[in-house]
Amino acid sequence: MNRRITQVAVAAAAAMALSLATPVSAQAAESGAIAPAPKAASAPSVATPSAITRNPAAAPSVTRLSVGRGTLYYTGNTYVPAAINYNVPDGWSSIPTARLSMNGRSANVDLFDGSSIRVPSSWGAGAYRVDRITFRRYDGTATHIAPNSLTFRVRQGVQWNYSPITKRGSKVTFKLKGFKTFTGTRWVSVKKVKLQVKKGKKWKTVKTIRVNANGHGKYSLKSKKKRPYRVYIPTTTRVQGAVSRATRI
Repeated sequence: MNRRITQVAVAAAAAMALSLATPVSAQAAESGAIAPAPKAASAPSVATPSAITRNPAAAPSVTRLSVGRGTLYYTGNTYVPAAINYNVPDGWSSIPTARLSMNGRSANVDLFDGSSIRVPSSWGAGAYRVDRITFRRYDGTATHIAPNSLTFRVRQGVQWNYSPITKRGSKVTFKLKGFKTFTGTRWVSVKKVKLQVKKGKKWKTVKTIRVNANGHGKYSLKSKKKRPYRVYIPTTTRVQGAVSRATRI
């Protein structure tokens, strides 16, 4: 008899797929301010498979392997959302292991219910590979390595503190505070952010400014017209971009 293991939701996996659009609180909307960027609070708990369909199969196999966006927000481990389905005959463990590698480093990780892949946060941002998905018999008499493999990217998360955008007369001022990105071990300055204005249907960058080591910066421009403004951090190979909700002033 065979078991088809279907993925189970991990409590905090959804936090790893946060929208790039930063929500703005009622207070921020009234005062023309950028609300703090969201960040994951804690690592998800690990679930065990709960749905089993019995079908005939000759050997363990991986029937689906896909991985979502991985974003670093806290030390310890980062859980990257995944969808991994298995066919597992009786007598074989339903929790396979896999080899995780990145930039010369490698480690064996448990795939548990197949809804996430555990990545050591200290390894940092980069291109990760998962392969050698290995099933073992409970009695230790045999192992089976599935041929499936996949490469996925993990990026540094971004956050910032309350940062007002104000207008006095024709002078628009951006006051940026605490714009930082997480390396996997500590928060550091994002270094650069883009200040944008919407003209017609398109957003245009009016200035790319450097923020200091604390992620602080300030910039002013002149505009008599009432327009939407926002702060934009583009996505790169290392940093997961973010954008504030538009503030019309």
